[in-house]
Order: sequence, then structure tokens, then C-alpha cells
Amino acid sequence: MKRNTLFLLAALLGFAGAANAQSSLLGQEKRILNMTRSGWAHFREFNGRQLIYFTHLESYRCGIKAVHYSLDGDALDKEWKLQPCDPRNPHSITTNKPYISLPSGRAKSISVQVTFSDGSKSDILRKASDNQVMDKTPSAIESQEQRPRPTQ
Repeated sequence: MKRNTLFLLAALLGFAGAANAQSSLLGQEKRILNMTRSGWAHFREFNGRQLIYFTHLESYRCGIKAVHYSLDGDALDKEWKLQPCDPRNPHSITTNKPYISLPSGRAKSISVQVTFSDGSKSDILRKASDNQVMDKTPSAIESQEQRPRPTQ
């Protein structure tokens, strides 16, 4: 009886440890994704095609519930389907095509919004085809408006 109780206790502690590790992983991934948001999407011209990569999001997919994006606007009407999370190897890229392929020069920009595993949503990332972040957050617009204009 004592042996069965010890086995049960060990099993429960192991499960709790795994749950805590998963919870910790999700919290870390959200923090990392917020810090590295400029890397969520990346444009590349290759062999006459315009490729937009979501590799960074694929590698942090365990902290993501959904990814919505749109080309040349903020409609967020398309969804990037992430591969399933593997907690044993959470950052591996398991898709052989972590990008969308378009005719060369088709998209001038991409807007991306992440819904995190906890249900919260990121600010929209807006990125131009030259991979420059187009920051339209209220604080960025406000600071641009307050910037002194050069005199002629």
C-alpha cells in the first residue's frame, strides 16, 4: 500500500512539474515574441517570386494560438496555420514551407497580429516589402507629429 501511495504521489508531482514547465514555456514565449516582433514576417525575392516568411512565428508557436495577416492593409483576413506545438522540442521548425509565395513585387506590405496562447492579442505589426517596420502605434505617431520640422 505504501509503495502504491509513493508511486501515485510521484506521478502527480511529475504531472504538476510538466504543467508548470509548459506554463513557464508559454509565458516566456509571449515575452520573447513581444521583444522580437520585427522578425514575425520577412520578405524575400527569390527566383522571380516574392516570399514572405513566418519562420520566427513557427519557432515560437507553442506560445501562439493564432496568427492573422493581410497584404497591403490591416484587414487581417488571412490566417497562417501554425504547426502543432511539440513541448519536447518546442522551437523546431516542422514545416518544409514556412512562407507564402507570391508573384514578384505583389505585396507592398504585410500586417500581422498574433493571438497568444492566453487569448490576448498583440499590436498589429506592419512591415514594408523592404523589411522596414512601419510603426503606426499611437505613441509613434504622436512622437513623429511632435518632431521639429526642418526649416528651409
